[in-house]
Amino acid sequence: MKIVEASKVMDKMPIAEQKVTVMLAGPGHETVFYQMQPPFLSDTRFVISTHATQWSNFEQSLSQMRPDLVVVQVEVAPGPDALIQVLAEIQVWRGVAILILPPAIRELRAQFENAAIVRGVYIAPVNWGEIAQAGYAAVITERAKAAATAPMQQAYLSRSAGAIIGTRVVAFVSATGGTGRSTIAESLAYELSVRMNVRSLLMSFDLPPTAAPHFKMRYVPSAMEYFARPGDGFGASIQSREGMDVLLAPENSVDYQKAAEYSISHKSEADSIYSLVMASWTRNYAAVLLDLPAGEQPWSMQGIAAANTAVIVTRCTLADMVAARHTLILLLERLIGEHRIPRESICLVLNQVTDNSMISVRGFYDELVNGYGWAPPVVAVIPYTPAIIHAQDQQVPAVTRVEELAKGIHNLADFLFPGAVTSILDNRNGRGHKSKLRIPRFRFT
Repeated sequence: MKIVEASKVMDKMPIAEQKVTVMLAGPGHETVFYQMQPPFLSDTRFVISTHATQWSNFEQSLSQMRPDLVVVQVEVAPGPDALIQVLAEIQVWRGVAILILPPAIRELRAQFENAAIVRGVYIAPVNWGEIAQAGYAAVITERAKAAATAPMQQAYLSRSAGAIIGTRVVAFVSATGGTGRSTIAESLAYELSVRMNVRSLLMSFDLPPTAAPHFKMRYVPSAMEYFARPGDGFGASIQSREGMDVLLAPENSVDYQKAAEYSISHKSEADSIYSLVMASWTRNYAAVLLDLPAGEQPWSMQGIAAANTAVIVTRCTLADMVAARHTLILLLERLIGEHRIPRESICLVLNQVTDNSMISVRGFYDELVNGYGWAPPVVAVIPYTPAIIHAQDQQVPAVTRVEELAKGIHNLADFLFPGAVTSILDNRNGRGHKSKLRIPRFRFT
């Protein structure tokens, strides 16, 4: 039977009747085969798909075999960070992990327990029969969650080429127009895709989509290809510029409005705006950047509902301060019953800042804190310069022409992918590998 056909048969079986594939990993042959393996071999609910007694074999076999359950004695790994990073890959296929720690490093238990894919951390010596039972229960629970969730709503994480783990689906939002939201989203997409070689997708959802004139693109193909053929139509909707993938909203006002009206009452359907964005989760992008229209119309709200990160683009004006507060209320309060982006995944970009602004950067932030009680971090401050518009009018990526913009975009990229982007930039500039998180510093006046 072919693997694909076998997978379909498994999907149709009741959850409790499906075999659990397990990978056993530990330091040495005796540990894995004589301590860990016996209870799993004697339990007909399990199939041992692979073993690993060395770290290099563990990394390779994990991605090849895609087990439902990974049971690891952590001494096999070179360190906790390396193990957590590699295990993050199993979220792609909704796998789970059980970890066994030696008593000497029991203080690391909390660090491992905080990893999203870990379902149990035990201190050796352990009863391996109990470990098998705990692993089985964890897998069945995960399968039940998956069965209760619409396929297009599952957030699959994956490894990308830039040593970046996970998919950031970033909603660029503003309650008012004119803040430069599209400029920031487009600049980050170009910087990540073209200059940093991080696989990214820009979704330009304005009417008309601004990415088309800025990047010398046609208005067709667009999201209409996906709406006509959900699933295989996703690839047909994509255009590319220098290796940067772009998906445009329809330029035709009638099509744009029809998609919006349909998506309001058919959000969970495969041909809705929400499902269009969710489809990007399964395409192995490290970053999906949503340039969403200002306000709270369906093209914006359904994009936010499918995102896990939000960038509020604003200016140092009184009106924009009020608008930023309104956006925080939307993200953290009004959408709490439907979808909530956590506070730690929200940031501010202050754009078009000038020395003559009546409200300083620090003043803006303090007033936002006073008005709402909390404000996200300011990760980039970008000064106003006509050179940005000049570059866009010449259909040249502004981030390649304006140094002030490029600096702000680098800070934003480092917030979204801490350490990894810094490493990419350092390697590109011949300065070796660095993995420390760089926090951008701002001088408030």
